[in-house]
Amino acid sequence: MSDADKLIKLIHRTFNIYGLSITRKLSTIISKHLLNNPKTNAEEWLTKIVEQILTQNLNTPHITLDHIKIALQETVKPESHLQNTETVFNVINAFKVPKIVYDLNKKKYVMREKCQELFPDAKFKSQVFKDRLDLLWYRTLKHAIFAPSKFGKVDEKKLELVPIEYLLSESKTNNVCVMGLLAQLTEGMYYLEDYGGAVKVNLKNAVYSSSLIMEGSIVLAKGRYIDGVLEVENIDFPPTEDPDLGRLNFAEANTFGGPHPTSLRLSEKLKTYIDSNSGNYLIFISEFWVDSEIALNKFKTLLSGFSDYPPVACVLFGHFLSSPIDKESPKQLEEGFKKLASIVAEFSLIREHTNFVFVPGPFDLGAPKILPRPSIPKCIMENFMKVVPGTHLATNPCRIQYCTREIVAFRDNMISKLCRNTLKYPNKPDEENEEVGEKVYEAFAKSIIRQSHLAPLLFSVSPVYWKHDQALQLYPIPDLVVVADDFQAYTTEYSGCKVINPGPFVKGNFSFTLYVPGEENKVEESNLPEDDS
Repeated sequence: MSDADKLIKLIHRTFNIYGLSITRKLSTIISKHLLNNPKTNAEEWLTKIVEQILTQNLNTPHITLDHIKIALQETVKPESHLQNTETVFNVINAFKVPKIVYDLNKKKYVMREKCQELFPDAKFKSQVFKDRLDLLWYRTLKHAIFAPSKFGKVDEKKLELVPIEYLLSESKTNNVCVMGLLAQLTEGMYYLEDYGGAVKVNLKNAVYSSSLIMEGSIVLAKGRYIDGVLEVENIDFPPTEDPDLGRLNFAEANTFGGPHPTSLRLSEKLKTYIDSNSGNYLIFISEFWVDSEIALNKFKTLLSGFSDYPPVACVLFGHFLSSPIDKESPKQLEEGFKKLASIVAEFSLIREHTNFVFVPGPFDLGAPKILPRPSIPKCIMENFMKVVPGTHLATNPCRIQYCTREIVAFRDNMISKLCRNTLKYPNKPDEENEEVGEKVYEAFAKSIIRQSHLAPLLFSVSPVYWKHDQALQLYPIPDLVVVADDFQAYTTEYSGCKVINPGPFVKGNFSFTLYVPGEENKVEESNLPEDDS
């Protein structure tokens, strides 16, 4: 019996199991697809075909050619049958990120309409921190430690989270737990603030359960309330939440941003696409100087290595000049990107199939040092955009959606800012045992994930447009957060979210990071040899 006959017999048997009837002619069409893809697991693939056909609301068990065509289109090449807004790859502008707030009347998280206003009334300044506190307060109340005990049961391990104003009215003064914004209302004196007021805190004997706790953080403080002062025994960040549980708050709503009305994480077509293209990858490069011949030559070497199998995207972070901005900078940038375009043009597959995403740094040309930062001006990128069709001028930060994966890309020296402002620096790992202590980038990852924010600092340290603070929100938790920093390259993970830094390209031994977003969800740190310039 030939291979084709064996496959036809398998096809008939599979369809019969599901109560479907298929002719030999239609079985031959399906078998040709299997013969053309010898690496495919025939039984699993046929099961997917049958399951797709069953979703087509059949009137009879007899399968027609139209049923087969739709099933093959959905299963073999689902991207060709996507809806208009159901994209495989999408870069989302920071100013179009939906705002998530907790609605006290509805007792649930909701999404508010996006605002384009940059300079609103002063009242919105305090609203930013109220919204941050709201998000973390109601997220914490759902945590097992703070959830109410079952009727008739007493659990001594559980904690009761109380508003600050309760401290003034209740007799309970021991073992109190409050949440608020940590701030210095008077020089050298720390207070915790929430909606109802502020309480002075004494941190002299406090145990820091989390490192990188800063002024401007939302913290949990546990201790004794004595003579108008909260004597803090333990201070920590609010507990995190499982990413999948966080998304349940919004059902099918698209909280990440983009044109599609529902969350693309739920798209079966995109899940099939990412599974069938599991080897696809994205490249992240930080501090890419287009005025540096060394950087351009190294980038050419990098592209030549990937020319036969081009990446889905190459995300390049600023600063894009090696020297401070001056009157010559626009010309230098224009010439540098023109040279970069000529390098990309040498690799036809990359030029045609790879998306190039440019995320500006805080000192790049074109906007003040306020987050979120607008994209590089189009007039400077005009030559590059003509040569490379897949060019995306992104904001800083921006969001990248690849199939069902959610990626946040951010360029700022945020580790330095958090370390300079922290009340307690993380313990250094022991030289003989790296498990002792905490590495600074691990502490950083924990800080931004548990604060659900890329820059949990005061505006004096990290200015933010008041009505666009949601662009820096990390709730629900994404799959990957790329924080391009002057710090060394690293990869870590916290609460199911990978946090990475590609490291500065030229100053960091030409380091870059590969991200494989398929089922493995894998990150690979790489660099180019110095002698290949």
